[in-house]
Order: sequence, then structure tokens, then C-alpha cells
Amino acid sequence: MELPPGLAHVLAETHLFTDGMDYVILGIAPTHSAAAHQLAAHITHPFLALLRDKDEFTLVLPLETWEPLRPTLQVTNESPAYRLITFDLPLDLGLVGYIATLAGTLSEQGISIFPISAFSRDHILVPAEDFEQAWDTLRDFVRACQEQNQLP
Repeated sequence: MELPPGLAHVLAETHLFTDGMDYVILGIAPTHSAAAHQLAAHITHPFLALLRDKDEFTLVLPLETWEPLRPTLQVTNESPAYRLITFDLPLDLGLVGYIATLAGTLSEQGISIFPISAFSRDHILVPAEDFEQAWDTLRDFVRACQEQNQLP
């Protein structure tokens, strides 16, 4: 695959990180927003996402954290287990095609993703049963980019 030089270089510098934990993705009705905020505010785990749009709240948290809290929050949807992969390098907000390229690489393997972007890093959640294949696919892709860009 031919990539623009700037993008290829950033992909070559990508470090993959995972914390080895299972996560759950929760859909929460807007009427339960206060409870979702209160719950999120008390979770100290390093990775947590709370997103609000016009129709719902989405909360991503470690499954082991969610299990004992399940009775405290009414949810509309609950995913099966997902695993986290962080693209661990600061990204420029103007970078074009980074997550699309990585998502396309996983798509070719039939692996779905749940992407989450922070200010300077991108993260994806993949179904737990697809984690090893996703990790290996991304690792191999980054290595190919490193070889193409002659990086160690």
C-alpha cells in the first residue's frame, strides 16, 4: 500500500499499548446522565471514556469495574468484552488518514473496531475474541512501515 510520506513516517513511529484488561461499552439513556457522570467521576482506572451525543451517553470502562456497579446504573445496551489497543504516540490534530489506515488494515482481516480519540492519542477497542489477531495484524503493519521508512 502506498502511503503519503508524512503518514507513513508517523505510522512507522507508532507504538502499540494494551493494558490486558477486558472492557465493556455501555449505552445509557439521557435520563440517566447524572448517574453516569457520578459513576465515571469515581472510577480511577487510567482508561475510561464518557461520550454524550444527542441521543445517548456511552460509557467505556473496565469490565471488572462494571460488574459490581451494574445494579447502580440502568443501561440501554451492554457490549460483550472488548480489549483496548492504544496507538501510543502524540498525534497532530491535522494528521489525515492515520486511524483510517489502521482501521482499514484490521477491516481487511474482518476485525471490527470501536474507535475513541483523545486529544493527542487514538485508541480502539476490539472484540476480546479478536484481540490477538488484531494485535498481530497491527504489529506487523507497523513493522512494515518501519522497514519502508528504515526505522529501527
